Amino acid sequence: MAFKALVVLAFLAFTYGQLYWESSPDVTERLKIPPVPMPGFNLLPWLGQWFYQYLKVPCSWAIAAEFTDFTHFTEVEGQNVINHDAMRNRGVCNTVTSIFSITGPGEFIGKDVVGNNWSGRLIVVATDYKSFSVTWGCTKMSEFDNRCEDSYVFIKTRQLRTSARVLRRIDMVLRDLWGISARRLTKMPHGRPCSSGRKKMG
Repeated sequence: MAFKALVVLAFLAFTYGQLYWESSPDVTERLKIPPVPMPGFNLLPWLGQWFYQYLKVPCSWAIAAEFTDFTHFTEVEGQNVINHDAMRNRGVCNTVTSIFSITGPGEFIGKDVVGNNWSGRLIVVATDYKSFSVTWGCTKMSEFDNRCEDSYVFIKTRQLRTSARVLRRIDMVLRDLWGISARRLTKMPHGRPCSSGRKKMG
């Protein structure tokens, strides 16, 4: 009888916890607080090809909701990280190159001369280098406190298709950081990848 009671209590605690961290407050509110960079981040093994799987885009980049086949290739040049992104929009592949200056381990700052899409801070909050990467960014920090007024999160994987094991690891990271799961973010559809011009995709 005591064992059954413990099982019920454990189930209720788990369910309540799931409901709590999956419901309120809003994802946007949770992401306003800048996270700390991943301890011991190593830039070199993080470089290379990635596939976007889940994302929460900044308001200044709302058009990304129309993208499919969003892929990414990162390389280093001096004190800068060069990002080559490729995506399909209305059936047409497009590529964008952005430059972020390295400001510390896992920390970068971008300056978009055209708009705000790639401006602001970028922080690598978690990666195992071989299967997934979680990055947080902010295009506009508040003038009054250490909060972001227009934040974003990108979940990327090395493989085009995300395995259940990798997704569980991603969910653990998201829950620990912001109390959310990947299903609270936008899922990136993948069909036939576009080429970034840097490396064969797919």
